[in-house]
Amino acid sequence: MTPIRSEQDTRRRGGRPTREEASRLDDAVRESALRLFLENGYEGTTMNAIAAAAGTTKPSLYARFPTKEDVFRYVLGWAMQRTDWPAPEPEIPDYDDLGDSLTAIAEAAVRRALDPSMIKLQQVAIAYASRYPDIARKALGPGYWPRRKQVADLLRRHAATGSIVADDPDTLAELFLAMASGGPARLASFGIVRGAEDVDAHVRAVVDLFLRGLRPN
Repeated sequence: MTPIRSEQDTRRRGGRPTREEASRLDDAVRESALRLFLENGYEGTTMNAIAAAAGTTKPSLYARFPTKEDVFRYVLGWAMQRTDWPAPEPEIPDYDDLGDSLTAIAEAAVRRALDPSMIKLQQVAIAYASRYPDIARKALGPGYWPRRKQVADLLRRHAATGSIVADDPDTLAELFLAMASGGPARLASFGIVRGAEDVDAHVRAVVDLFLRGLRPN
C-alpha cells in the first residue's frame, strides 16, 4: 500500500491534504474496508478498524463517510464494478466461431464467480439483501458489468451475417451470463463449489443449449 501522510503531518504543513494525498487515502480506505467487510462481515467491521487499516484517523474517515453504512455502500458498489478484482479480467479472443467466443466468455465468467473473494462478496450481499436491496441486485445479478455488453455486441455481429437470430441481444446476453455463471455463483454462496470437470461440463452444456436457441428456423 502506498504510504499516506497522517492527518497530523498534513496539519504540520499548514494545510489541507493535496488532491493526490486525498486520492491515495480514498484508495486505501476502499481497499481496507473491502477486505474487512469480506473477512468480518458488516457487523464485525468497525469504523475504528477501517481507519486503522487505511492508515488514517477516525475523524478523517468520518469526514469522508458520515456512517459505516455509507462506507459499505460505496465500497461494495466499487468492488462490483471493478474489472481488476478479484483478478484482472482477461482479454477474450475474437474467434470467428461464435461457440468458441461464448465458451471463452463463459469460462471467464465462471472463474470470476467462483473466486473465493467473489464468493465472500456474494455471501455478504445475501446476508444484507433485505437491508440493501440495491446492492444485492448488483452483486447477485449477471449483467451489471462490461461482459454483458461484450456478449450483446458479439450476438449483434453474428446476427448481421444471418448465421443466428438474436432479436434482443441485450436480454439474450443477460440470459446467457445467468446460465453460465449465475447457477455456480448461487451454489458457491452456500458453500457448494463444483470441481473443474463439472464446471467444464456445465459451460459446454450452456453454450450448446444457447446456440441451439439462436439457430435460424
